[in-house]
Amino acid sequence: GIMNFSVFSNHVTIVPPLKAILDSPDLRLDGFLGPGHVSTVVGNRPYDFVSQKYGKPLVTAGFEPLDILQSVVMLLQQFADGRCEVENQYNRVVRDEGNPIAMAILAKVFTLRPHFEWRGLGFIAQSALALNEDFAAWDAERLFDMPGVRVADPKACQCGEVLKGVIKPWECKVFGTACTPETPIGTCMVSSEGACAAYYTFGRLHKTAASLAVAPA
Repeated sequence: GIMNFSVFSNHVTIVPPLKAILDSPDLRLDGFLGPGHVSTVVGNRPYDFVSQKYGKPLVTAGFEPLDILQSVVMLLQQFADGRCEVENQYNRVVRDEGNPIAMAILAKVFTLRPHFEWRGLGFIAQSALALNEDFAAWDAERLFDMPGVRVADPKACQCGEVLKGVIKPWECKVFGTACTPETPIGTCMVSSEGACAAYYTFGRLHKTAASLAVAPA
């Protein structure tokens, strides 16, 4: 077999961190767009608790611009109708039951970690995957001396508050100054898909224009 290959698994799950965000006492989010790529595997049903337990609507969205726009419209329509449901905009790919074959493979290869540290959210139980015993020969954590790596954001970073909707990205103390896509500090700026990176790349001009529009003459 191939023995010069190993995996350091940092694959994460979706439901535990979503619950952690929803359980936050300072949550200021009215609804959610569900992740299309994750949902192609796990399906749409795992999100039912979002509407049933927490009273927040969720729409699983695709990735094209029209997918995002339609998903936002679907959320707004729920608000207008007084509904709170889990809907599937990405139904050309996502099924309610997910992909059973893919989930069976994941169950064969991985096991849930007891806990995992998320940047901006802290430790969350059973929110990540590790290789199971059958694949120990390729598990980097077993093969090498790998001390636990802390991933907590610096104190100046406010990614946790951004994730919970408490503040907008530009309200973070280090946004656009110490923290940019070229020199990211927090998780929301590290990924090009992160809220802060998106606001930095696409939202700054709109924010500047809005501030100029209301500035006194």
